[in-house]
Amino acid sequence: MKEFEFEFDRSFFLRLDYGKDLVRQLEEFLTDREIHAAKVSAIGAVRNAVIGYYDQEKREYVKRELNEPMEIISLLGNVSLKDGKPFCHIHVLLGKNGEVYGGHLFSAEVFACEVFIQSVKGEAPERTFDEQTGLMLW
Repeated sequence: MKEFEFEFDRSFFLRLDYGKDLVRQLEEFLTDREIHAAKVSAIGAVRNAVIGYYDQEKREYVKRELNEPMEIISLLGNVSLKDGKPFCHIHVLLGKNGEVYGGHLFSAEVFACEVFIQSVKGEAPERTFDEQTGLMLW
C-alpha cells in the first residue's frame, strides 16, 4: 500500500464552458493554478462523452462513445502528476431515460457542468508505469 498524507488547501467551484471538453478544461484550470493534487466532483449534463473500462486481460482500455445528451449522475476523481503535468483520473455515471452508463471518463462535451475541486498541500503523487497492472499508477 502507498500512502500520501495531505492537508486541505484551496477549494474552487467552477462552471465549465458550454461546448468545450470537460477533462481538457479541468486540466487547463489545474495547470494555470499549479494544482498537482486534488479531489474533483461534479454534476451537470453533457452533449456526448467517451467512457470506458480497463480490460485486465488485454491490458488496454475499451472505449464506448455515447453520442447523445446525458445527465452527469455522479463524477468523482483525483488529480495527480503524470509526466510532470496535472492529470485528472475521473470516473463518471451518465444517464438518460433510466439507462445508466459508467466508467472511466476520457472526454465529454459540456452542456452544463458545475465542478468542485478541493486541492491539497503535500507531495503530489506522481503516476508511473506499474508492471503488474499495465497502468500508470501512483
